[in-house]
Order: sequence, then C-alpha cells, then structure tokens
Amino acid sequence: MEKYFKSAKIFYYEKIRKPVKPDRDIILTQLRETSTRLESAYSRFENECNEDLLDSVIYEIQSLKALYRYLIKKAKENGLECAEISVFGREVG
Repeated sequence: MEKYFKSAKIFYYEKIRKPVKPDRDIILTQLRETSTRLESAYSRFENECNEDLLDSVIYEIQSLKALYRYLIKKAKENGLECAEISVFGREVG
C-alpha cells in the first residue's frame, strides 16, 4: 500500500504541482528566445521583397530589440552577468 502512496506523491509533485523556476532561469530563457527570434527577424528582413511585409519586419526587429534591452537590464538588476549579443554583425543593446 505504501508503494501506491509513494507513486501518487511522486506524480503529484512532478506532474501536477510543477516546481517553480527561479527568476534567474526565466530571464535567461527569455533572453535566449528573444535572441533566436531576433536572428529570425533579421533573416526575414534580408530576404523580404514586399514593401508592406518589409515594414512589418522592421517594426518586429525594433520591438524585439527593445524587449532584449529590457531583459538585459532586468538580468543585471538580478545580478546576472549578461553580454550584449551581435546578430549578423549588428549590435543589440
């Protein structure tokens, strides 16, 4: 019977009640995701021909750069060491 309680406890703590990530991990994950999205946006900018879509990509790049700067500030406030990245030779930060 104790075996069943133990497996129910493991199921509860690992599946239902997921552990909370510290702020540090969340910020680093968001920085990585933003960096990847920024690389993708720059790639689309290089390959886009339609003017309307080009404007859209430019606004997306500006938005992602602002988000990236915000996350860098937040990381520094939390005591994380963050270096600004360079995407396709362009400084972000």
